Amino acid sequence: MKTVVYDAAPQMDIILEDDVNFLEEVVVTGYMAEKKADLTGSVSVVKMKDVADVPTGNVMQALQGRVAGMNVTTDGTPGGGNTSTLVRGTTTINNSSPLYVIDGMPTRDNVGSIVASSDIESIQVLKDASSAAIYGAQAANGVIIITTKKAKKGEIKVNFDMSLTAQMFSTGIDLLNTRQWADCYWQAYQNGNNGNNPNSAIFGNGDTPVIAQTYTSGNKTMKVADTDWAKEIYSTALMQNYNLSLARGGENGGSSLSVNYMDHDGMCRNTDYKSFNTRLSGDYHFLDNRLRIGENLAVTRWTTHNAPGGIEETIFKLMPMVPVYADDGSYGGGYVDILNDSANPVRLTDNEAANKHVYWRVFGNAYIEVEPVKNLVLRSNFGVNYYNEENSTFIPRWQEGSRSVDTNELETSNAEQFNWIWPFFQAVSLPVSTSSTSRPRICSTNLPMPLCWEREDIRSRMWLL
Repeated sequence: MKTVVYDAAPQMDIILEDDVNFLEEVVVTGYMAEKKADLTGSVSVVKMKDVADVPTGNVMQALQGRVAGMNVTTDGTPGGGNTSTLVRGTTTINNSSPLYVIDGMPTRDNVGSIVASSDIESIQVLKDASSAAIYGAQAANGVIIITTKKAKKGEIKVNFDMSLTAQMFSTGIDLLNTRQWADCYWQAYQNGNNGNNPNSAIFGNGDTPVIAQTYTSGNKTMKVADTDWAKEIYSTALMQNYNLSLARGGENGGSSLSVNYMDHDGMCRNTDYKSFNTRLSGDYHFLDNRLRIGENLAVTRWTTHNAPGGIEETIFKLMPMVPVYADDGSYGGGYVDILNDSANPVRLTDNEAANKHVYWRVFGNAYIEVEPVKNLVLRSNFGVNYYNEENSTFIPRWQEGSRSVDTNELETSNAEQFNWIWPFFQAVSLPVSTSSTSRPRICSTNLPMPLCWEREDIRSRMWLL
């Protein structure tokens, strides 16, 4: 793209020039690679160098606003685990997420748990039915093809980079303090009860509320506080990212190894995401490039501490008069007088700090490609996706004023899933003959004629105690 400046005129004729380099760019679609000039479907390409400066735990977040028609949303979960990507909008009440194809291996799992952003070379988004048709019904919501970095011929490269990012929380809603809450409650009660005053152990029963010093809930004495629960739970969070990669390319191919470590604190108290990812890839060719073999293998381990369910609603429901802690150091709260029975969010987040959530994933594939004669390519690819998770949730006995639970609760679970896929692919690329004179000539355009056979097996198990 180039910018040209002209003086304004009553009539201007504008003629767009062809971007030859753009049309010659190779795009991966399905099991093949084609030039953009030969495409008839809707395909968007994002080069990672364009979004390399966007710090994120999930590469899909970096595409927000960069691909027409694609909607990316996130709830701020550390690591980007709850990132939602829609290519064709909401198409079903079930799962509307697209199919991801990472180096030829299809999956619907969280991309952030498979490949680090620093390992990705480019992303192609196949948006219409024609461009994604080769994947069948599983491509009904669109296809996102991710190509990872490879070693380049004659190049030895060692790269290390790191980043430190701060994330800040803003509710967008200013919460009432104790005085403001009391005034609103008094006015609302008087308006709804013919001017009569409410009777409260915390605010009295006069024409205007008078804030007491303490109140009693159960056998606990608590000071009337002025708590901003959003500030108690949310704070500025840091994300650290470290990447090390080594690549070596020779005459007959190359290999690369990368290691990524991420430590992402959550803005919600006692939440975080820590991951370690390593990826090994290699591509080699023999017999004058008629035999090609390669592999891609990624191993990821990550741990999380999650925000308690409904924590956002609890923050808005719990009143500012409730202190974080009672006078004896126990948690503040309790259902008394005008106070509701919402749980103390500090207690909820303290419980999560002792919980354990550990995940493993092994994701990769190996392929062999043979070209016995020119333009006839036979390819076999075998891929695996193994996932294991271990969860331990402990809720100790607790007391919040008049509310208490006297028993400890422990729940442990383990789940694993293993699926493999084995596609066999044959592509015949036939040159097109056209006749503009008395003699036929060969055009530079090829017509790919793919044939594909594919088998997939998925097995899963789960234990709950």
